[in-house]
Amino acid sequence: MVTIRRRTHRSAALLAALCLCSLATLTACGDGGDGGDASDTETTASISETAPATSTPEEDTATPTESESETTEPDEETTETEDDTTDTGDEETESDDSSSSSDVPHGTWTGNARISVDFEDPGCAASSQTYSLPATLIIDDPAGSESNGFHLSWASDSQSAAGAFGVTSALSGTDTTDGESVETGYWSLTDDGGGDISGSLTDTGGSQGLALNLVFVPKPLFPCSGYTPFAYSMAEGTTLEGTLTEDSASLTLSGTTSDGTRSFRVEWS
Repeated sequence: MVTIRRRTHRSAALLAALCLCSLATLTACGDGGDGGDASDTETTASISETAPATSTPEEDTATPTESESETTEPDEETTETEDDTTDTGDEETESDDSSSSSDVPHGTWTGNARISVDFEDPGCAASSQTYSLPATLIIDDPAGSESNGFHLSWASDSQSAAGAFGVTSALSGTDTTDGESVETGYWSLTDDGGGDISGSLTDTGGSQGLALNLVFVPKPLFPCSGYTPFAYSMAEGTTLEGTLTEDSASLTLSGTTSDGTRSFRVEWS
């Protein structure tokens, strides 16, 4: 490009010298087509020099490419946000599961239970009896399909002495005769989250021959005499309430027998 421009200047100088020597030559210089060639050449050179400026749009074109690469980053950030949201959901699901579990302490407690029984058989005088027996309380996870938040088992260590008793909140096992699963819920139990529990006997299990909530109280073998311990099923509506801690237990069981002839009360503290 620069070489073309230098050749044009030399031609112009040559023409100027010829014009000084002769008027005819000067006139020829004014009318000649070489001057037009010079103008055309300069125009061509100017266009050629301008051409490299086309690199500027290419650079401008490259700019959107960088912008596009930058716009890709928010997509990654969005993905991370979605992951965080998913984790939060998992944490909330875990929080809901933990809140549904019971806060009642689990374990085994032993002590002496005081059992009092009041009864009056037909034609006999009213009578009251009081007994004291060692007993064991066990709090564990729900048995099988038990609907309570915990399983409760409380019974005197002896199941044959006068005043003996047994309480179980549910039964989960297998029938040895046919191998079928046996699931029975006896008690509806609640707790306040601070160690206090309460419950009510809602199903004696007598219709299935599975009465396990029993109290052993005197029954006469002869009219008004010959009293001997006999197992009575606790009636529906029998109640249980108390307080449990890691180190101690205090419970009270009260109700009547299923035939309505005996009332009883078991206290343990």
